[in-house]
Amino acid sequence: MSSPHRAAGQRNGRSLQLNDDKERDLAYTRIVVRLFGYLLRYRTKLAVTTAAMFVYSGTVVALPWVVKLTIDLYIANESGDTSGLTGMVVLYALVAVVQFAAGYVHRRILVQVGQQMLYSMRMELFDQLQRLSTAFFDQNRAGKIMSRIQNDVEEIQELIIIFVITVANLVSVVGIAAAMMLMNMPLALITFAVVLVLIPALSFWQRLARGPYQRVRRAIAEVNSQIQENIVGIRVVQSLNRQDVNASHFEEANHDHLSAGLQSIRYWAGLFPTVETLAAAALVLVIAVGGNMVLGGSLEVGVVVAFALYIERLFNPVQDLTLQFDHLQKAMVSADRIFELLDVEPDVSDRPDALVLPPVRGDVRFEAVDFHYAPDTPVLQNIDLHVEAGETVALVGPTGAGKTTIVSLLLRYYDVVQGRITVDGHDTREVDRVSLARQMGVVLQEPYLFSGTVSDNIRYNHAGATDGEVVRAAKTVGAHEFIVD
Repeated sequence: MSSPHRAAGQRNGRSLQLNDDKERDLAYTRIVVRLFGYLLRYRTKLAVTTAAMFVYSGTVVALPWVVKLTIDLYIANESGDTSGLTGMVVLYALVAVVQFAAGYVHRRILVQVGQQMLYSMRMELFDQLQRLSTAFFDQNRAGKIMSRIQNDVEEIQELIIIFVITVANLVSVVGIAAAMMLMNMPLALITFAVVLVLIPALSFWQRLARGPYQRVRRAIAEVNSQIQENIVGIRVVQSLNRQDVNASHFEEANHDHLSAGLQSIRYWAGLFPTVETLAAAALVLVIAVGGNMVLGGSLEVGVVVAFALYIERLFNPVQDLTLQFDHLQKAMVSADRIFELLDVEPDVSDRPDALVLPPVRGDVRFEAVDFHYAPDTPVLQNIDLHVEAGETVALVGPTGAGKTTIVSLLLRYYDVVQGRITVDGHDTREVDRVSLARQMGVVLQEPYLFSGTVSDNIRYNHAGATDGEVVRAAKTVGAHEFIVD
């Protein structure tokens, strides 16, 4: 039985509760640095995809230049000499093939790295959950924890892909900017002026959208949590006829998620037209100014055509980022939530010099033990108890008296606040938890079966047990007959 005095969010004076109920100030730099640490685990693949990225970016810059040369040398040339036109077409085709191959290699390896990162991150999260103390699970609902492992980790892959593609786009932008300046500085400056207007616009939209995207992640965690609790507690729900009440609560949580999602979409919908409008403005200015220069004889036609292609390629990365803006915001919030979970320290942990508990006789002592779940609400006070080896003791009392708490302290699910608990004279806080748990057996009031056969469950912590040992264990607890039946 659980104590009614337990308070969520507190344990021995400090909080282990995940921050789903308040906005966190996202430190984007810190998040990116930590994610980059995961990328470095795959240095070889990262090097290959980076090399392919540079080749791809080079072809993005080269193709408009080839078009310019083709127009100026063989199409707009008044001499009418087209002898080299075929060669330029072949050159364009070769560059296009290289672009396709480099882009394919870059994106394929990038997705592989993303999938491997998801694998590593899920394993770390699972190991972290295995390591965390019981107090953490008292204070955090299973649905919200599962949301971080499932929904948030999935968003991370989007973040990695967006991040690396953004780097590739920035490399292309630098190359395009250099090519523009080499071709014609006045037209390049006109284009850059429009880009400078775009940068603060993007920053403005990002600041506006950060809060709504945080609310989306919190809302989906609440939805998942209510679904999980309703499924696990379906017997209680149906026995107390709580279906309508629970449906009302779920509708409220689901509506909150819908509202947060619609709000975030409004910001995204306003950003995309902004980018398109500025790209069109840059193109109009370049054609107008460049066209006058062509008519005046101070500029070649091929340069204007190349600039039109470069403007498209210059704004494409920004448009790509805009299209991915929704995923980017969700993924940054998800990464922050994942790292928050990974950074939680167990409330109960072994000391560096923890003693491996030798085979025990079973002499148990509680010496002036105090314990509370919430600091202002004591559950056990000055408990003295001595159970000799081989002795059978029953704890009897009303719900909330502390019976389950006493057993939980003995199993070291929690540490005492004052006093100490000893097994054969060894303070349980000074011994290795695994060696303590290995020599204890617990029969829960509500049995829990893991997936698999009954035999698998009996062997759960003794995978090497023989069939005969499994049968003897079942007979010992009086379960063999109904298992066989």
